[in-house]
Amino acid sequence: MISNPNPASARLLRAVLCPEIIVRYVVKRFGLGSLDFRLAMQALHLAEYAFGVRQAIYLAQRLKRKSVAVIEFGVAGGSGLLELEKYAIEMGKTYGIEVEVYGFDLGSGLPAPSDYRDLGYVWQRGHYKMDFDSLQARLKTARLLIGDVAETVPRFNAADHAPVGFISFDLDFYSSTLNAFRIFDSPDKQLLPRVFCYFDDIISDIHQLHCDDVGELLAIRELNENSDGTYRLSTLPVMQTGTLFPAKWEEQIRVYHRFNHYEYNTYLGS
Repeated sequence: MISNPNPASARLLRAVLCPEIIVRYVVKRFGLGSLDFRLAMQALHLAEYAFGVRQAIYLAQRLKRKSVAVIEFGVAGGSGLLELEKYAIEMGKTYGIEVEVYGFDLGSGLPAPSDYRDLGYVWQRGHYKMDFDSLQARLKTARLLIGDVAETVPRFNAADHAPVGFISFDLDFYSSTLNAFRIFDSPDKQLLPRVFCYFDDIISDIHQLHCDDVGELLAIRELNENSDGTYRLSTLPVMQTGTLFPAKWEEQIRVYHRFNHYEYNTYLGS
């Protein structure tokens, strides 16, 4: 049987050949420097979450907002939501912005795939089940919204909350991601004019192959195709993230532009 390359061995080889990887490991392991410094060094767990929180805070500040919301779709065991909450608390305190954190999840694990677009060869029913009580006890400020996103997102849109500035999409399925996109049905006051988004499942390994006719990539394409010209979920061909070392997550960032948002053209200069 043909075996796939060993990712751990590849990482070890890169570490031996690239001394900066050792430096980054030490910075990450011992938490050296400020959060912004560790982000620049790519020395954070889920650096993409720290980047998203920082971008949301930056735009909220420029628009003179006192608060902003960040969201994780697909909480599962909760490790990502805990990191998002940690970054929200630390950066919110540093920059004087209240950052609300929300986590959406079915709670019972993945449902059965609806059809081929949900990538049943990658994910199986019941994966990523949440231990709600255990996770709830560990959270400090983040709020869990449990249930089918087709129902919980419209309720969230109708509720009072800070404008959303960053979203992580990690629902795996095409169908679930498309339902989560209803977050963009929110009125202007509940969305920043540009919302940074991270998509966990648009980069494949050698056997879990994706394409733009299935999964999150298809959901993104359909969202844009159905646009009436007032919005777009856009790639960034060239993006200055402020990091010193490239990382795969930078290829997984998209930005939702609401062109007719009443603050879209607000000047952001000093």
